[in-house]
Amino acid sequence: MPLWKRVIRIVAIIVLSPVVLLLGCQSKLIYHPNPYREEYETMLRTAKGARLRFSTSQGAQTAFYIPPRAATTGLPQTVWVCFAGNGSLALDWLNHTDDWDARYAYLLVDYPSYGDCAGTPNPARIRENGTAAVAALQTHLHTNREELLPHLAFLGHSLGSAAALMLADDLDLRRGVLLSPFTSMTEMGRIVLGWPLCHLNLHRYDNRRTLAHVAARQGARIEIFHGTDDEVIPTRMGRELAAAHPQAVALHEVPGAHHNDILMLAAPQIGRAMAAVLAGGPR
Repeated sequence: MPLWKRVIRIVAIIVLSPVVLLLGCQSKLIYHPNPYREEYETMLRTAKGARLRFSTSQGAQTAFYIPPRAATTGLPQTVWVCFAGNGSLALDWLNHTDDWDARYAYLLVDYPSYGDCAGTPNPARIRENGTAAVAALQTHLHTNREELLPHLAFLGHSLGSAAALMLADDLDLRRGVLLSPFTSMTEMGRIVLGWPLCHLNLHRYDNRRTLAHVAARQGARIEIFHGTDDEVIPTRMGRELAAAHPQAVALHEVPGAHHNDILMLAAPQIGRAMAAVLAGGPR
């Protein structure tokens, strides 16, 4: 083989190897599923929660319904549909719900392959889990979609902010709280991998676009919290998302908060923001 062909082959291998590796292992780089441990069963029982079992294209899925701590009749005042960050589980929200209004109920949604859910995650499948979990909640509460939807609000952290916005877009939800949201997964890829590898992203979450859909709806009110020391998702991303929709979206920067401790450090402020978005009206 001529030397020039050998050189071209070597260069091609050097250039294409990271591309092939990135395309083949992308899901493992993005998602970090965990199983439930025994202590989660105790947490669920203490919260008087219920498992909601349903099926999607990925097989058997499980979400969790946590009823209000305060006595109520009929449907809860508000059911917060919650999506956790990457590497976390739906029931991890139980570490924080006691800090918030006792009248709230919660629908805690896992992603395919996380917790007790089968399958593998991607944006479409995570989107499917959200809407299917709401349908399972309708059955559990003996109600229908039209009666339930006005009682729903959304809450998401990190990757969960993308999942929450997709649910809001699908179900016309207009009230929510987002914690440490990113602008798009491609831009996150630019931070981690640089250009042009970031454009090989196959998991095209785009919070700019989805938030624009939700924020444009009449009466939309969304509060964003972002730690000033977030080492995973830059604070500038939360600022950009809020600045694009000043009439509907407010930003709260949490001094000294990192990516994974913002829920702990800002729990009281988050609780007040949850009440504010439900109250409605101008910011």
